[in-house]
Amino acid sequence: MKQLLKHMRDVAGVVAMTCVVLFVPMAGPTGAATIYHPYWIDDIKGAIVFYSGDAYYKKEYPHAKWNLYLEQMQVVRAAVEQGDTDATYVAMNQFMDMLEAREGGIPVQPANELFNLCNFVTPPEFHDVTRHAGPPRIEQPRRPDAAQWPG
Repeated sequence: MKQLLKHMRDVAGVVAMTCVVLFVPMAGPTGAATIYHPYWIDDIKGAIVFYSGDAYYKKEYPHAKWNLYLEQMQVVRAAVEQGDTDATYVAMNQFMDMLEAREGGIPVQPANELFNLCNFVTPPEFHDVTRHAGPPRIEQPRRPDAAQWPG
């Protein structure tokens, strides 16, 4: 149990520090921190691969279907490569709908962090920026056995 809590603190600390150092200085159209660059799709896919390969999530969520998210990002990439802004917008918002619904049984913490990452790196013309009104999502992760975390 202590290892699990330490792991969660470590991951949360790294993510929080990365956001503060890299993103806070740049405010986007929603007032949220943003950073747009040509490799934004790779950033999102890299985060999916990171979470899907994490030992803790593999152990605690062995049936999570991360491939659904990688496949949807392929749809996004194809639309971007075709220069179809409308199709990209639809595909990216479908990806975010999947995150909100936790499709494929993915854990709450990575789903929220991926959702927040989408706001930071996705150009505003490719997603519904009104989804990101307010602070980033940081729900308390639930234990797989539905019990409360200690403390």
